[in-house]
Amino acid sequence: MKPNQRPPHRPAGTADAQALLTRAVTHHQTGQLAEAATLYEQVLKRLPKQADALHLSGLIKAQTGAVTEGIERIRQAVKADPRQPLFHANLGRLLEAAEQWEDAATAFRSAGRLAPLDPSLPRMEAAAWTKLGRQDTAAQPLLRAMALEPADAGTAADLGDALYDCGRFLPAADWYGRAAALEPHRVLAAFNRGAALRDGGRIAEAAAAFRALAGRAPEMVEPLEHSMQLSQQLGDGGGARTAARRLLALVPAQAAAVRSLGSAETGPAQEPVWLARLARLEPLADDVVLALAGRLYGRRRIAAAERAYRHALVLRPGSGLALSGLGLARATLGMAGAVPAVLRAVRVAPVDAALAANAGSAFQLALQPEAALSWHRRALVLTPDAVAAWVNIGTLLLEANAAEEAIPPLDRAGRLGDITRDMDQLALANSNLGVARMALGLHGEAVAAFRAALDRTPDDASIRSNMLFCLCFDDRADPVEVFREHRAFERHLPAVPAAPHAVESRDPERRLRVGYLSPDFQRYPGPGYHFLLPLIEGHDRGRVEVTCYHNDRSRDATTDRFQAAADRWRDVAVLTDEELDRRIREDRIDILVDAGGHMSRNRMALVARRPAPVQVSLPLYPNTTGLSAVDYQIADPRVAPPGADALHAEKLIRLPGCVLCYRPADSAFAPPVLPPVERTGHITFGSFNNITKVNAATIALWARLLALVPTAKLVLKWRGLGSGGGADRRLLAAFAGHGIGAERLELRGITPDPYQDYVTIDVALDPVFANGGTTICDALWMGVPVLNRTGPTKIGHWGATLLDAVGMAELVTRDDEAYLAQGVRLATDRAFLDGQRESLRERMRRSALMDEPGYARAVEAGYRTAWRRWCAGLPAVAFDVAAFDVVDGEGR
Repeated sequence: MKPNQRPPHRPAGTADAQALLTRAVTHHQTGQLAEAATLYEQVLKRLPKQADALHLSGLIKAQTGAVTEGIERIRQAVKADPRQPLFHANLGRLLEAAEQWEDAATAFRSAGRLAPLDPSLPRMEAAAWTKLGRQDTAAQPLLRAMALEPADAGTAADLGDALYDCGRFLPAADWYGRAAALEPHRVLAAFNRGAALRDGGRIAEAAAAFRALAGRAPEMVEPLEHSMQLSQQLGDGGGARTAARRLLALVPAQAAAVRSLGSAETGPAQEPVWLARLARLEPLADDVVLALAGRLYGRRRIAAAERAYRHALVLRPGSGLALSGLGLARATLGMAGAVPAVLRAVRVAPVDAALAANAGSAFQLALQPEAALSWHRRALVLTPDAVAAWVNIGTLLLEANAAEEAIPPLDRAGRLGDITRDMDQLALANSNLGVARMALGLHGEAVAAFRAALDRTPDDASIRSNMLFCLCFDDRADPVEVFREHRAFERHLPAVPAAPHAVESRDPERRLRVGYLSPDFQRYPGPGYHFLLPLIEGHDRGRVEVTCYHNDRSRDATTDRFQAAADRWRDVAVLTDEELDRRIREDRIDILVDAGGHMSRNRMALVARRPAPVQVSLPLYPNTTGLSAVDYQIADPRVAPPGADALHAEKLIRLPGCVLCYRPADSAFAPPVLPPVERTGHITFGSFNNITKVNAATIALWARLLALVPTAKLVLKWRGLGSGGGADRRLLAAFAGHGIGAERLELRGITPDPYQDYVTIDVALDPVFANGGTTICDALWMGVPVLNRTGPTKIGHWGATLLDAVGMAELVTRDDEAYLAQGVRLATDRAFLDGQRESLRERMRRSALMDEPGYARAVEAGYRTAWRRWCAGLPAVAFDVAAFDVVDGEGR
């Protein structure tokens, strides 16, 4: 310390003492401490209470290591002249050096009283109190310092520290804010302001403070960490994700940021990229691996989920959740070991309702419905209000064709569910309600249920497909609005960048690689056997190479026939859209043909990615796909008359014969020589259509026909009928409402041979809005004429094209009255009935409906024209395949 610059105090004493003091100060100022100390001592021998000599010699003692002696000497100076603020201040400094904090603070306070305009003195006092941990006491001198020097950012920050440390967070935040405003480079003050706001309960303001600091100090990690955490606390997912991404740019392995991004991957369409990254960062964190497995399963990446569950079991061998998830994943994949895994899980945690429900789902997938129902009920016993368990029971009943009985548990799930906690389950409950109501022909109610599900999960492609399929059967829906709904489908799919196609070559005349994508490469439950197998087996292998993409886990003998007919076979049910997209591109498919549309087990989201350069819809689905990525749809002039193009996203390829080619299945049943009326004595009408097509208008029309033919009976056959269940009661009540008693109706369930019951009916009745497809062909094959009424939409034109192809256009009517007139004629004019039935099977064999070679050549000609246009860089256009094109097989 340097000596005081003020003129020395002149106590009473001799002149030589004053001279000595002057010389001592000069030596002190020039750093000659030993000489100065000697002179000070000489002064004090003459004047022992000389205050300046005491003060200055005390400073030298402290400077030369004798701090205790220096303190004592300055105390004597203070005692000799207590009005000197500098004595008190330097005493405080020496007491600080000796870590005598309380005495130092007292000395600084005394100095401050004597020099009230010096802001440094209260700052030093505050520092001493802070060293003692007495931040509440330190705050007072800091407030005095700020009053003296309001623009001192350092003091403001110190005051913020003092207030924060004594728990006064919000006042501290104010002072931190002042410090940061005075000196914007003080990032620590800005950071501390955020912390004080956070600890004071002002979470939103704290998050904003950290966010602002992150903008000012972009290389600083801490504000990003706090911004992320507080945004999560506030439920601001966007803010948390933004902070997490910026944080990862600075610290790529920051697990908390990856965890934050992973927690946001909750949507069914979201790939758990960040959760997978977190699992790589923390490979021994079993909770992370389990969460990843669950997300993968929800994303339908079942094979990856199965591997993740196995990894989780390595980390936590006794985990009931991991065992249960593993069993469910294996059941979904059709792998062995599924049931033992879920049973082990429930032994580990016998009172866990979720694990019991998973066991039920595994048995359900293993086609053991009774065991599945037992486990779902056990889940309800454990947790009576479990939404998932009620949904599972409703789904199980729905799969058992008990649509009416499925509605109450699904309704109950909807009432019990919490809109924030059970979002996915509520969406599933509403979706399955839609499926149940659609199965009962309640299309308006079904669409409302699907819309309720989409309100919760708007990007769920399967639910949206269900709604679109239902709209095809709704006779009250505006066809233009239905078209718009189909076009809107792709807006809810994740954006995927366009990718080039690595085709073999752009040679327009080379052998085409055609891929068929379908879940129906089997005998049941879809129409694949009847309409796809003749095409695939009938292709000219010199012109077409066929790859079948089988999107179902089920197989039967027909599947083997498809596989044998294909040049390449791919089982793709467990592949994600990304994986299947990659597979199709690697196969270098030229033309991908989708045969599923928006029906169950479809891959519309995959088709929307355009994995092939040319994409075609084979319309087993009765409408447009709505996808921009589908270039063409197969049609004919009757199923798609002029004007139909406007309601198709695709360009129509109209074949010269029939839109489809029918191949009958093997059966022991043949058309009877005489119609059943000969045996029964009364006309028997029948409809073996899906009862979703038997809507109110159809029931009303059929009831009128039965009233006009009072001796006639009507046989209805479909899944779940004839059991006395809810569907039976609903149909009987609907007909009774039109005056037709139950004795006029016979309800039958499905038989192993679908042709069996056709030998019992004289005339098949086609539904009036949604025509049959397979059922029309089956009836004709069994010698049964089909009475049809054309509808206003594509689904109402199937009868026109199929019957016309067989030369039975006479049975295609345009309105209710014509339908009734032809129905009465078939029932009362025996010659007319016999004429319709006579040699019907042979007529059908010779018709375009069963011309397999001609159909295959026509389709190939359509493919060739489409391919030539693509090779030439021309857009898709609608065109007709002319008869000579088919003979030539080349297309134009």
